[in-house]
Amino acid sequence: MFALPLRNHHESVAVVTDTGERIFRGIGVAPGVVRGRVVILDPDHTERPPRRRVEAQDQPAELERFQDALAETRRQISDIQATVRNSMGSSDAAIFDAHLLVIEDQTLLDEVKKFIAEQSVNVEFAFYEVAEKYVQALDAVEDEFLRERAADIRDVTARVLANLTGRTEQSLSHLTEPFILVRHDLSPSQTAQLNRDLVQGFATDVGGKTSHTAIMAGSLRIPAVVGLKNACESMSTGDYVLLDGFNGVVIVNPADQTLFEYGQLEKEQEDIQAKLAEIRDSPAITMDGHEIILSANVEQISDTVA
Repeated sequence: MFALPLRNHHESVAVVTDTGERIFRGIGVAPGVVRGRVVILDPDHTERPPRRRVEAQDQPAELERFQDALAETRRQISDIQATVRNSMGSSDAAIFDAHLLVIEDQTLLDEVKKFIAEQSVNVEFAFYEVAEKYVQALDAVEDEFLRERAADIRDVTARVLANLTGRTEQSLSHLTEPFILVRHDLSPSQTAQLNRDLVQGFATDVGGKTSHTAIMAGSLRIPAVVGLKNACESMSTGDYVLLDGFNGVVIVNPADQTLFEYGQLEKEQEDIQAKLAEIRDSPAITMDGHEIILSANVEQISDTVA
């Protein structure tokens, strides 16, 4: 099949086939194959807040606003954590311990207060500048696990700033038909709140296998592909796509032959799962008649994905 690489100005590469398919390759982090219409959410970039001068006599009120925003953020994260604990288990809920630690980090909070006092600025600007310093430091390390922790700080930063400014997140509540969500990024807290009855799968431009968003997707059993670079800019709401969470592939306008081939693969997987279900509770006995115990040391459902 003839395929032509297509590169946009952000160096994101799609493969365009002779049948008109556009194939994007990323990292599959939650297995499964789904097909459906795309819903694109605008990038949720946390923009640098405007700098505003705050005189010394007004700074106590600014710090009070900060404490109120932190308290509301703590309540929101705790509510999400409780929901995840009830629906998915304690291991997945523990992901949000890292988020709570951010807003309880005394070093960070003291830096914000010092920034306000020395620079005579508003709390939104001060908190963003201090938090961004930590984000950039984590982004610069080679260890992928540590780099992914920057996403946790970004998630908390966006939530604190939203509580300071009164900004609300984009809502999906108006959608009533199943869809595949495509976004530049999806935070762990946003992932945890996805409606599994409507969200067939999701794809993001950024992220990796060790991100908390990837872990959440695996536990929610929502097929997901991350690390697509800037594919979000190359798709539109309403596009028909096939998302392959096994191989990290998203195909826009899949050809009939592609759909047929994936249909065959899905049928084979269903047959295998059906056969496994039949023998799942049978004793494990070797060919020479010895009964053995098969077990696995895992903390959460997503750990079972090879």
